[in-house]
Amino acid sequence: MWLYVTLIASTITSLYVGFRVFWALRRYRYQDTGATASELPTVSVCIAARNEMHALAQCLDYLLTNSYEKMEILVLDDSSGDETSRIIQSYAHAGVRFIPGRELPQGWLGKNHAYQTLANEASGDLLLYIGVDTLLAPNSVQNLVNQLLVQNKAMISVLPRREDGQRLSALFGTVRYMWELVYSRRSTPPSSGALWLIWRNKLLELDKGLSDYGLSVRPELHIAKQLQQTKDYYYLIGTRELGVRYEKHLVSQYASTMRVYYPLVGHHVLPALLATVVLGLLAAPYVLLPLFLLENNVFLALCSLGVALLSYAWFLGFTIHTYSRRWRVARVLMWPYLIVQEFVLLLHSVLRYQTRSVHWKGRNVTAQPTHHDHLTISE
Repeated sequence: MWLYVTLIASTITSLYVGFRVFWALRRYRYQDTGATASELPTVSVCIAARNEMHALAQCLDYLLTNSYEKMEILVLDDSSGDETSRIIQSYAHAGVRFIPGRELPQGWLGKNHAYQTLANEASGDLLLYIGVDTLLAPNSVQNLVNQLLVQNKAMISVLPRREDGQRLSALFGTVRYMWELVYSRRSTPPSSGALWLIWRNKLLELDKGLSDYGLSVRPELHIAKQLQQTKDYYYLIGTRELGVRYEKHLVSQYASTMRVYYPLVGHHVLPALLATVVLGLLAAPYVLLPLFLLENNVFLALCSLGVALLSYAWFLGFTIHTYSRRWRVARVLMWPYLIVQEFVLLLHSVLRYQTRSVHWKGRNVTAQPTHHDHLTISE
């Protein structure tokens, strides 16, 4: 009997997750506005770098090909132990500004303090925060500014496409951006730390800039939540036309996912356990199918196959919208393995947060006496 109940629960779960995925793909997909404002704002591209010599040069090379005329690039070296600072300084001839990091004060994570410092140093009307793993096409900044102006928003963030064709990390990478869409709701919109664009004056107006989010592993999410209250926030799923993509090593993806998953489910054990149940139900058809075949129950075996194919269908839809053609088929075939991988990463995230041993660029982000990653907004 429990096998039948599990199959029914798995079917309901897959239908719900699939609905959420396709709804989000339609709701947040980028569409070219076809319009350019006559008076364009200035843009400060802000990059916080700590031990990023493996990716920083490539990120800057792509940025410098951008066609947006009113743009400055600022890179802050957050006490790196490698050659990051020299890489930044080697781009001074191209106009890249080197911002030295400062001693990290109490109540701040390194990246958040770097973001606040960059905001203080920037001169642009708009602040464009990007990670060093994010690569921009020549027209990307223009497209992003057009979207912000046409949509009349204070902030937008972008889910970048995976378009690198050589790394196996594109095949085995996590699917945390998909869970961002599934778990999003009106009060907690999806957001992306890979790229977010915001009016500088709006950021500095919100609770003294980033100071109220100094200990959050996802400050951009809390800012998005604040702005969502007045409908001033917009989220985009990147397309080839938008030109925002990322390349990230597999180990870095695992580390980022482990930092993000526990806060994503509310920073509490109970919803984390519920999320593991959801993952278990998504994996169930692949286990039930051979069990029903062993029992010679053809009807239920076919039902299990149907639920498995349903799961494949909506994951294929998400993959088509976020991956290059080279990896799509292989990536979708990896789906059962990826479910198990997500299950392990979620449990690992819970364990690391419970034992206060979450690290970010060599720093323990849970070592501070006060940790408030989950912001409650007062109505």
